[in-house]
Amino acid sequence: MTPTQQTPPPAGTQTTNKRGPYARSRRRREEIATAVLELVDEVGHEGVTTALVASRSGTAEATVLYHFPSKDQLLIAALRRADDLAATGIDPDAEDFGLDLEELSRHVDAAMDAQPRRQRLTEMMRGQAATEGHPAAEYFRELHERAVTVHARIISNRQRAGLAHPGLDPRTVARQVIALWGGLGAMRIVDPALRIGPLLGDGIRRLSGENVMQIRALLDDPGVGL
Repeated sequence: MTPTQQTPPPAGTQTTNKRGPYARSRRRREEIATAVLELVDEVGHEGVTTALVASRSGTAEATVLYHFPSKDQLLIAALRRADDLAATGIDPDAEDFGLDLEELSRHVDAAMDAQPRRQRLTEMMRGQAATEGHPAAEYFRELHERAVTVHARIISNRQRAGLAHPGLDPRTVARQVIALWGGLGAMRIVDPALRIGPLLGDGIRRLSGENVMQIRALLDDPGVGL
């Protein structure tokens, strides 16, 4: 992408770089959020303190509290940071996005195995989202909307590939898939041996009518169909 060229100000005009302080503040918040996420992975959300976060992020405890006045806000910042990192390298606009459910299943279980404490934090905060005014409420509203958009793209791609029923509304199916994923995630918390990846993949197939499409394909096949 070609950088946008800006017209220089007239001679003698004083300019204020408003992006400088904002960029530094944003970078500091990201450093703090990253530190919280690392601590969650190491000691669990119960063990996170502002003192530990300050030490890990190389900043003063007062600075941590300035950006995130409560522990709940710190933990939500960690979840947002985890979402940003998880989205790296994923292209939901790709035509083949979501077609390989076996790969999706492996990815889900690998993430659960590698980051079980993040999942525990997510489930704990999901419960807090029911409290009016809690920072988790806004986070999960945003998260669910993004998730619906991403999963609707998966269903749309599968419809175009003949792997999902064309009459289904992708956003409706996406919400059903997200509900299934959330329920399986909660089950994994109490049963760490549960492999939810294959269950999720099978659920997507059932909710999207892949079995119907397989039957249609057989009927349309001159060798075995009607």
